[in-house]
Amino acid sequence: MRRRDDLIGPKLRSVLATLCLIVSPLASAVSIDDWLSETHEGRLYKTNMGECVLENGQVIEACRLTFRTYGRLAPDLSNIVLMPTWLNGNAKGLSTYNYLGPDGIVDTDDYFVIAVNALGNGSSSSPSNSAQRPFPRFTIRDQVSLQHQLLTEHLDIERLHAVVGASMGGYQTYEWLMMYPDFATHFVPIEGAPWYTFYDRLKGRAWQEVLALPEDSPEAIQRKAHLLALIDGMVFWTPEYLNRERSLEQFDEWLAGMARFDNAPAIADRASQNASSAQHDIRRGRPDFESRLEAIGRPSVLAIVFERDMTINPEPNKVLAKQLGFEVVEIPGDCGHYGSNPECYQQQVSKRVSAFLRGPDKAQFQRRTMTIGEKSRRYYVYLPDAYGSRPLPVVMALHGYGTTATGLASAHEINPHANANDYIVVYPQGAGFYSKVAWQRDDDLVSTWNDLASNVPTEAGPHCLPDRLDYPCYPECGDCKACNWISCEDDVGFLLSITQSLKESLLVDPDRFYLLGNSNGGSMVQRLGCDYPDHFAAVGIMIYQMPPGHACGPREALPMLHYYGVHDDEVPHDGKPSPYGWVYTSAAENTRVWAETMGCNGPAVPWQTALTQEHDLQCEAYTDCQSEGVAVVSCGDPAAGHEWEAQRIHAIPADCVAPAQQQDLPRQPVCPAISPAKERWGMEMVWQFFSQHSRSPAMASIR
Repeated sequence: MRRRDDLIGPKLRSVLATLCLIVSPLASAVSIDDWLSETHEGRLYKTNMGECVLENGQVIEACRLTFRTYGRLAPDLSNIVLMPTWLNGNAKGLSTYNYLGPDGIVDTDDYFVIAVNALGNGSSSSPSNSAQRPFPRFTIRDQVSLQHQLLTEHLDIERLHAVVGASMGGYQTYEWLMMYPDFATHFVPIEGAPWYTFYDRLKGRAWQEVLALPEDSPEAIQRKAHLLALIDGMVFWTPEYLNRERSLEQFDEWLAGMARFDNAPAIADRASQNASSAQHDIRRGRPDFESRLEAIGRPSVLAIVFERDMTINPEPNKVLAKQLGFEVVEIPGDCGHYGSNPECYQQQVSKRVSAFLRGPDKAQFQRRTMTIGEKSRRYYVYLPDAYGSRPLPVVMALHGYGTTATGLASAHEINPHANANDYIVVYPQGAGFYSKVAWQRDDDLVSTWNDLASNVPTEAGPHCLPDRLDYPCYPECGDCKACNWISCEDDVGFLLSITQSLKESLLVDPDRFYLLGNSNGGSMVQRLGCDYPDHFAAVGIMIYQMPPGHACGPREALPMLHYYGVHDDEVPHDGKPSPYGWVYTSAAENTRVWAETMGCNGPAVPWQTALTQEHDLQCEAYTDCQSEGVAVVSCGDPAAGHEWEAQRIHAIPADCVAPAQQQDLPRQPVCPAISPAKERWGMEMVWQFFSQHSRSPAMASIR
């Protein structure tokens, strides 16, 4: 059996053996076991770095870096997170403001955090604690280079789980990405930016001008401190926030409180860090910038910005994200640059960062492949936090025509509901190609499901009016000579294979597999439910009915929930042709055929739950069925057209892709991260229905 200390590199062992020489005088000497078996709560370490040669060739003599440690180190060193500090901030402040901690933005119950004091902060080498005059000018790159030296040469750390930094710490995080992209698995810049904008430069120059004012008297220093506080107040928060949270009577007291942080030593340190930030631009001095980005590839980056941040412009994050293909989460609100603080949106930030750092094995998308014949098809699996604790239910969710698997998840915010209610969601991607189809002017994504019905005319009539019979065929269908608008792929085989694979590869409850489909995905759900009812416990069909002659139902007990928009003019619920020339069975007929085939007796009767009643849905159900507790329900939403309005976030395009799907559909827009303005209840209505039903031996065939 290996000793625990054998799992640590030799340099780190050496450091730990002599920590009594480099720790704060207030800290006691530590043993080798401290980093492995002890939970750290902010112990301060001081490391002599020797002479630090800077980017400009200047040297900091007797250079030192200080850092604090939090959390418990994993035996394999796999949970180390580096957190650099913000402007004039310190490692202790990261804990004070809950940026790290047991319930912080970085959870120290899961991660071992090295919170390093950046150059110029007053603890590491700074103008205020150095005899060098003038103190050498350093850059953000110098800060990062020395942190890398600390980790590799002094602590023998070869890899980080993540670099997480806020504000100026976000600047450092971006430089970490550029300088050492393979050193960390994840990068999380929060309220930072990869470069300055015009306004950033304007704000920075105002600070610099004030910082350069004479300090020849206590009164001059106090005046400088008050000027800095005035600028800080105008850029750190929005006017709306300050007017709401502060009264005029508090002004003088508040300003004095802001100014107390700026004494002569603090001003000197701030000036040095402000100068380093003013030069920040990851493109600076890098004529090979574009090739560097290509070499980095698609890094694991989560950038978090705030909609009303007037201190650091969020827009450069979005520009770089488009180039590198990572996610930018923009949180709305008027808290400004302090959005990550506990009094603002820290809880939202914590949830995002926590899920991101955990990676794809927990509460994140997994990208999977299924081969059908000679073709490889993609699907995406979301595992909630509860995964692994017990067998969980599965909802297979099918997107609509022209949209994407992960777009359905984002635009309808299904994953948070799944996480809260402990079920797995699988999102298959329909067959697709890019084409200028009938009513579309641009080269758009056509993604469809082959429901084995919509391409086939019946005696009841075709799926479209005669003037739409020349609608372009899906390429796989050849010369269809019909209103062929969906694929001819083996989607039935694809979806059944996914179902079987999930039962074999994941910890799932095989008796609780549910089908949910939106629009064209709804027709595919109906097809699977009709022909393979023994695979599923219940189905949900959103805003869709089958074409004439193709309404069907299962010959086994399979509960069905149907939701339609009363004002839907694309798939009208009354069976009339749409203005676009398409024809569908009415909602009433579609539901009746399902119930009749399944062995339910009519007529349909009024049906309500507290939720449907609260939102004025017009619901009826067939409840007199041969299997006890089984119902066939249809609900019309008076607020909806051809949208699952009860769950739709209109600010998110349904044809977007989450990062997990970007490499598969690189031409599609990346789904924006938007906090919905109102509570969505559509998925709760569906889940209340689904969770009542389970397949079991008692649910025998009624054939």
